Amino acid sequence: MDPDSTVRAGRDGTGAMHAGPLALVPTVIVVVVDATALGIILPLLPFYAQGLGATPFMIGALVSVYAVCQLVAGPIVGMLSDRYGRRNVLLASQLGTFAGLVLLALANNLTLVFLARIIDGLTSGNISVAHAYAAEHSSPSARKQALGMTSGAIGTGLLIGPAVSGLLVPLGHAAPVWAAAMLSMLSIAATWLLLPADQPTSENVCVPRLPERRTTRTLLGLRHAWRLLGLLVVFFLANAMFISQIGLFLSARFSWDGHPFGARELGCVFAYAGFINMVVQSFLITRVNMFALDRTIIILAFGGMAAGSVGLAFASTLGLLALCLTLIIAGSMIARSTLTAELSRSAAIERQGMIMGLNQSLMSIANIAAPLVSGALIGRGLHTMWALAIALITGCGASLAARLLSSRHTGDAKPAKQSALASA
Repeated sequence: MDPDSTVRAGRDGTGAMHAGPLALVPTVIVVVVDATALGIILPLLPFYAQGLGATPFMIGALVSVYAVCQLVAGPIVGMLSDRYGRRNVLLASQLGTFAGLVLLALANNLTLVFLARIIDGLTSGNISVAHAYAAEHSSPSARKQALGMTSGAIGTGLLIGPAVSGLLVPLGHAAPVWAAAMLSMLSIAATWLLLPADQPTSENVCVPRLPERRTTRTLLGLRHAWRLLGLLVVFFLANAMFISQIGLFLSARFSWDGHPFGARELGCVFAYAGFINMVVQSFLITRVNMFALDRTIIILAFGGMAAGSVGLAFASTLGLLALCLTLIIAGSMIARSTLTAELSRSAAIERQGMIMGLNQSLMSIANIAAPLVSGALIGRGLHTMWALAIALITGCGASLAARLLSSRHTGDAKPAKQSALASA
């Protein structure tokens, strides 16, 4: 087989190394394993903490303390990956995740649960580093596809992980956590064995490096990037409110086989979310760009999330619940992937780690405040207000996208269908 049929590498004007989609398969494998471990923990954590005496507000605080640590570590992880290579920093991040999961599995009180989340948060950055790795090893024209592959890998993990969690919950709440820890160890091995050692961008002589004293000036000059980051903050606020308390919301509002929704049922919801992620990344994203600009896609994604949240506030049947969750989850996946791809294209290749680290820090700011507000609302039984608050935030996101973005900045080329008509 011709090696070029598997990996087609080259350098653009910046000297960045680009490879074909198959060259990113090791990255995808690593992300799938990491996301599967995350998918095991997400539906379990609220009930795990509740079993140790946590209130809804304290469950929100668990998300917030993790976000505080991410806020501190995010820019550092991003810049370290720019300087020392994505693979080395990814390994360090994964080791921290493994340590946090082991401590969580051994926890017999809330103090240890909080400590486990702090350790995991301080060493977090797996996904943002993987995004930067994928962006750096793809051409600008193929960057959205590369980021779509990593996002699809996340969706695969979030499909498998919750299902595994649901199967293991009958063995005790610690059993899924141990499974996540074993997967985390597997991810470390996969990174070490499968992911090629990358050359730090700061050592690549073909890439013009900005002096460190110009970093702040460079960031301030990225006006389009800041608009995208602003929209991502709105998205993160709504997403954090939804993720942090959806388990307790469903437990209070819905039942299955005569008992309230628990970790197993929430695992099914997260598995369904992972399935939608796979469908969106594999089929929908690439096709919708043929008919609409990214600006329109972002507006519609926020609008779908808002409509689904309004429906969720008043849903009383499982059928309507499924429809509302589909709108929220699909809109969320489309908004995140489109905004992240646009953000990546807005920054130079040698600043991918920094811009993605900044993105993670802003996500952390949103994840500090939103879960606390969300926990306070659910803790007081204000379930309808919780859902309507998410609808209001996402509705504001659609309005801001319409005002801040323009076709001149997003989707520089006309959609394929329009271009074909114009050339006819």
